[in-house]
Amino acid sequence: MKKTLLIRIMMMLIGNFLVGFAISLFRISNLGTDPFTTMNLGVSSSVNLTFGVYQLLANIILVGIAFLYVKSYIGIGTIVSMIGIGFIADYFVSMYTYISGDDLNLTIKILILLVAVIIISFGFSLYMASNFGVAPYDTVALLILKLSNNKISFAVARVMTDVICVIVGFSFGALVGISTVITAIFTGPLVQYFTGHISKMLFLIGKESKAI
Repeated sequence: MKKTLLIRIMMMLIGNFLVGFAISLFRISNLGTDPFTTMNLGVSSSVNLTFGVYQLLANIILVGIAFLYVKSYIGIGTIVSMIGIGFIADYFVSMYTYISGDDLNLTIKILILLVAVIIISFGFSLYMASNFGVAPYDTVALLILKLSNNKISFAVARVMTDVICVIVGFSFGALVGISTVITAIFTGPLVQYFTGHISKMLFLIGKESKAI
């Protein structure tokens, strides 16, 4: 296997793992989660499904729709994200509950929240830079972009989907907290920073190794 491809695969797998782990930290901190997770937590609890199972079902629907309209954005990374992230988050939440399960004080919760924002941003950066396809949720904004003939920008489309997810999650009883706001504000800039300073460098190292 070519080293460049191996590095891309590792970036994609590690990136998705980090996103799932970060979501578990958001849930453990109990200060809210990112918009898509907020919606899935609310609806899953209402239909008596685990977060991982419900997110898998929701992602299958999103990928199916994306396959019809924005097929070029779907790759193996999309499938890994579709299947893995929810179950990874469930696993670490279950481990925490089994080992401790104690309610944390506010200072610890805020520290966990800040670490989670950094980890999820780095995870997003890694699997996006691997260029193996976007996450199922990201395809929704891309679909809006295409259906509007680019009259609606990706940024506006993403805000629209985030707002809808938060409203749906809140209406189903999910916690909307400071984490929801912080992820909306800081994730984009952090992803951009990690992509420019770390993820693209890893990708280039693989290409340089191949040339050697």
